[in-house]
Amino acid sequence: MKICEYYASPKDLAVRRDFYRDYLRRNELIWEEFYSMNVENSLPETFEKIINKSTKLKSTEKILVEEVKNKMSKIIITQLFRTEKWRRHSYNSFSPKIPLILKDTKEKFGLLKERTGETYISKTGLEAFAKNQYLKLANHEITLNISCQILIDRNWILIRSKLNDKKIFTSDNPVVLYNEKLKSYKIEDNYITDSNNFIFFPISTQLFLMILPSNNTKLVDFGEYVDCIIDGTKEIIDFQNFGQMIQASRQVFI
Repeated sequence: MKICEYYASPKDLAVRRDFYRDYLRRNELIWEEFYSMNVENSLPETFEKIINKSTKLKSTEKILVEEVKNKMSKIIITQLFRTEKWRRHSYNSFSPKIPLILKDTKEKFGLLKERTGETYISKTGLEAFAKNQYLKLANHEITLNISCQILIDRNWILIRSKLNDKKIFTSDNPVVLYNEKLKSYKIEDNYITDSNNFIFFPISTQLFLMILPSNNTKLVDFGEYVDCIIDGTKEIIDFQNFGQMIQASRQVFI
């Protein structure tokens, strides 16, 4: 991977054209509204609470209370489902046969033609149906609740960097997934139901979350630090930062 530094405008950083546009729904902005109402509002308060507490507590003190974990699990899962790589992986898993069993198929065919001028058998048409199904599944209440509960049931540890020359990286794909058994960052090797899956999520330039499977016998040493804040070693911080660079779609922020 070639690593380079460049400046980007706010538009490049904050806007993705048609990110949530679903041509096959009458209400095309429904998913953007969902994210805004259910997740975005809790981001500043939740992050601020974690950051403020982290500056006052000593290493190994408890910090991750149930309320914070509930909010953070929804933030992490929704952020994961929104990223380009995860969505692309889901689109590629889409079966062209699915429209034959969808509800309101005739209406969806009509909306596709009306809004894009394309037919179902075109590349644009196939992707529109894939996006429609993915957005519906990824934002469904059952999908989110089950995924969040899987995270909540794991071992959460907040890692703090107290090294002046060690900042925590983040990226445009900030939920780092790592399969410890396969030594793999590939999305197809990483599902949160896997007992070998590690999750890393940056909070600030000094903090990141490490979420570990509770039934992995290789991780018993971390058991006493569950829900605590600990000062990270150079190695674990480098590991998180490397994951951000590996999984980024376009940009890493330092």
